[in-house]
Amino acid sequence: MNQTHIHLLLNHVAILGAIFSFILLLAGSVFGQVVLRKSALFGLVFSAIVAVPVFLTGEPAEEAVEHLPGVTESAIHEHEEAGEAAIWVIGVTGIVSAITLFLGIGPAGKGRRLLVLVYLLAVMSSVSLARTGWLGGKIRHSEISSAAPANVAGEQDDD
Repeated sequence: MNQTHIHLLLNHVAILGAIFSFILLLAGSVFGQVVLRKSALFGLVFSAIVAVPVFLTGEPAEEAVEHLPGVTESAIHEHEEAGEAAIWVIGVTGIVSAITLFLGIGPAGKGRRLLVLVYLLAVMSSVSLARTGWLGGKIRHSEISSAAPANVAGEQDDD
């Protein structure tokens, strides 16, 4: 396994971890379950930790694909810019989630007030990471690129 494989594998973990953690955080609030909210906070910390190797393997992944047919510098650049923003957002989310866990979110916990900030950061992280992943997919997946041909190979026009 090389750094490109690590980049491709772990990016899904970070993205889905943030999204599912946000959903779990909402469920914990709707059902009044502290354990669900704590699990969500752990999930956000985990997603932030996993995002670090994803970010660090981005450059080697770029070097592996930048000269392949159909890969454009603009697609790579967009993905890279989005990744730079996303690593900061998920990093802050992970730190604030860890502090919230440390302070406690039970009835007497001092971290309860931070939950509002965590909600906001979790939404921002989920959107930012999902957008970064989508832009990364456009590098090698022509089926999601806006420049994709109108019909797939083997299909015929009905004219």
